[in-house]
Amino acid sequence: MQASDSTPSPTTTRQVIGIVLGLVFCFAVAAGIIYFVITKTAEERELILKNPGYATGIITRVRRFKGKRISVQYTVAGKQYSLRTRVPAVFLHTHKKGDTTTVIYSRADPSSAILRAKLRPSTK
Repeated sequence: MQASDSTPSPTTTRQVIGIVLGLVFCFAVAAGIIYFVITKTAEERELILKNPGYATGIITRVRRFKGKRISVQYTVAGKQYSLRTRVPAVFLHTHKKGDTTTVIYSRADPSSAILRAKLRPSTK
């Protein structure tokens, strides 16, 4: 009886090309998704800032771990809305649950909003 050869066969050029093409495809898909998310966020921000309204919101929930998020409740024309968004760690050092913060919302759609604290100051 002959013993089977347990050494793995060498990787062929075809396998290497397949692996490289697979990786390139995965990177292209990931880049497309990231581009879509960034574009969508920029369009939403532009829509809000085109005709903004301002409201005072109350922080109702703070998540300090894994993605630092807050939930804010604000009222526009007697109707309550909520906003859940990520915030920088610096924001969490100065704000806690129950504090107020300024919310900028779209007058066309008050449910679409951002925190004023997330806007970068303009550099002039």
